[in-house]
Amino acid sequence: MAVLVSTDPSPIASHPGSLLLYTALTLFILYYISTAIYCVFFHPLSRFPGPRFAAFSKIPFALSLVKGTFAADIRDLHEKYGEVIRFTPNHISFTNAEAWKDIYNYRSGTPHFTKDKMNYITPINGVESIHSTPDDASHSRQRRLLSHAFSEKALREQEPLIKSYIDLLMKRLHEEVQGSKKGKVDLVRWLNWTTFDLVGDLTFGEPFRCLEKSDYHPWIAIVFDSMRAAMFIVATKQFPLLDRFLASLIPKSVMQKFLDHHNLSAEKMDRRLATKTERPDFVKYIVERSPDGIDLGEMHSNSTLIILGGSETSATALSGAIYHLSRNSAKLQKLLEEVRSSIKSEDDFSLNNLAHMTYLNAVLEESMRIYPPVAGYLPRVAPKEGISVAGHWVPPGTQASVTAWAITHSPNNFRDPDLFVPERWIDDGGIYASDKRVASQPFSVGPRNCIGKNLAYAEMRLILSKLLWNFDFEVCEESRNWMDQKTFILWQKSPLMLQLTPRKEVRSE
Repeated sequence: MAVLVSTDPSPIASHPGSLLLYTALTLFILYYISTAIYCVFFHPLSRFPGPRFAAFSKIPFALSLVKGTFAADIRDLHEKYGEVIRFTPNHISFTNAEAWKDIYNYRSGTPHFTKDKMNYITPINGVESIHSTPDDASHSRQRRLLSHAFSEKALREQEPLIKSYIDLLMKRLHEEVQGSKKGKVDLVRWLNWTTFDLVGDLTFGEPFRCLEKSDYHPWIAIVFDSMRAAMFIVATKQFPLLDRFLASLIPKSVMQKFLDHHNLSAEKMDRRLATKTERPDFVKYIVERSPDGIDLGEMHSNSTLIILGGSETSATALSGAIYHLSRNSAKLQKLLEEVRSSIKSEDDFSLNNLAHMTYLNAVLEESMRIYPPVAGYLPRVAPKEGISVAGHWVPPGTQASVTAWAITHSPNNFRDPDLFVPERWIDDGGIYASDKRVASQPFSVGPRNCIGKNLAYAEMRLILSKLLWNFDFEVCEESRNWMDQKTFILWQKSPLMLQLTPRKEVRSE
């Protein structure tokens, strides 16, 4: 029997281009499989637990950033795998309280973690800010120059201005009670209007007039949109070979918001620098104390950061405090009694007095624990020598971070982590005595912690105490599940609807 042998060339062999494509595809698949095997079984981080797919791919991480679910996702992973997890091929996350100081608190001249540029964005003008710069010397210089504006002395001089905006907030809320809405207000909006007006005035010498107009300044919407754009950018930076292509997929309107945010900040800063004034705002302190130390580009880059950090985070913390108080009547009543018994008149609302009110400050600490204003991660890169974190050896070049939402909700750090219990910050001998309070660091720790911490506490103490002194309130039914939120660096807060009622003593005055 004859055997027929086909002499027709294969489709691939007859098309050199197809052969090249087939070879390239085969090599890519082999490379990807071999890389996956290495990452899962032989990588220096393979000893750390985590999802198998995330061990060799950044896709789950990038998607969680874009979807706004990263904070919740990382907490879930820690609950499943433990206090140290691997959530990308080269990134580990910690919920051990010791990790804060091991990763973020360092001394110059010693091996330490550095800023990870893959996860931070250089401002549009190309000039690094105090937040974005990876260089320790640049950060130290900028922080030293900016710190004059956030000192205790500056805060004392700024106190009348701070109070004036909070008094205006109370006035407007009383008008809302007397108006057609009968005291039903979205507190998120009012708090954002107040803090943006205040920090806008302190930064640029002019408010956004949100409280005056009972509406957002168009620029504030741009600020919020720019944060979401930033998450898109960070997500694309996870794939260096594809980042330009992936960045091109981001809608132009989203990227325009990012550009507009910087340009409007720069315009306002230029206008303030051209104005001669003795008002104790940030620019006065910075320029007077360091006329030749900080250049215009750095002023532009840092102004966008200050506006966001000094306003949105305080409004977020206060929104969380009011929500949790409204859902815990016994805690609310206890705070009402402290505020109303300690403060007899408007003259008693001084920052010094409020700093010594025990339960007020415990409420704020607990609010920032259970609902940290910045819920996301703060990535750093291990030094070339490698370094130990919470008893775990971290190889050189490894990305490591602490995520506030995960560490403050870990039962290893706090008893009943999902319960709002201000007493855990006061009672050293009760059932919460074993809580690891150092696990809650809403302003971070170390040389790169939040420079505006004093201002934030001033805003929060004054606004919360004045609100409680003036009004009784309860959360409306539509805001019962207010905590169901996404995060794009900051929380994407939904309206917090409250029913305000003037306190009887205030009503009769």
